[in-house]
Amino acid sequence: MSSDTASQPTKKIKRPKRRKAWPQLAQQHGVSTRTLDRWADDGVVDPPEYIRGRKYGDPDQAPRLDAKRRKASPQRDAESGRLMPTS
Repeated sequence: MSSDTASQPTKKIKRPKRRKAWPQLAQQHGVSTRTLDRWADDGVVDPPEYIRGRKYGDPDQAPRLDAKRRKASPQRDAESGRLMPTS
């Protein structure tokens, strides 16, 4: 009887992916959660994974500093607040 059970391969249990809460991840990188959101939009870090409405990210992933930055927002005149013409 024991020879039958020994010949069967053991089933490996799938280990869950490591995740860290978004605020803790921001603290790990020394930035605010809003900056982390911007980085996710720009492709510097992977987008967050939502679990029960909360954001989580991979704590082992380093920010990609070679990612392209978004186009700068248009400049506004300090007094009027109007957009300044681009050259």
